[in-house]
Amino acid sequence: MAAPHNDNIKEKILDAATALLAEKSFNEISLSEIAKKSGVSKGSVYYYYKNKDDILYDVADGYLQQMYDQLIAWVENKEKDTSLPRLLHYVLSRGIDDPGKNLRLHLTADAIAGNDQIREKLINRYRTFRKVIGEKIAQRKPDADAQYYGWLVLTVIDGLMIQNLLGNTEIDTEMFIKDFIRETER
Repeated sequence: MAAPHNDNIKEKILDAATALLAEKSFNEISLSEIAKKSGVSKGSVYYYYKNKDDILYDVADGYLQQMYDQLIAWVENKEKDTSLPRLLHYVLSRGIDDPGKNLRLHLTADAIAGNDQIREKLINRYRTFRKVIGEKIAQRKPDADAQYYGWLVLTVIDGLMIQNLLGNTEIDTEMFIKDFIRETER
């Protein structure tokens, strides 16, 4: 007999997988470990997911959607100062201080290691983020090349995130962000 449908169980599975992904790569995580961490049986995990990759796809989708929703909510908030300097500061700081940056790094590593479905999801989200960020910059700086600035900001975010995760004390991220904003305003 199949396990009863319970969205809370699926949420527990995804939460457990997300927590484990913050610590290690998906290849290092077993379904048994996900079941144990979520407090559900391995059979329940299989009821909701036919394999480990399907869990990763849902984790990635949820994480990337959350990042997108937060970006849109911020840039479209009419009560906030969303001028170019504030926009760049928000996007760069949020990208670096993101509590899910370990997850983001592991998802990227899995994509680079050959997980084509995650690779496509990440590339599609990068395109979406690039478009939104580029358009918002161009609205605030009409002579800006939206595509170029969108990719530039995403590349800087990823680079700073990696330096932050490495614990590189030679780069003052807050000062770097201020200098980047100053250069972008020229």
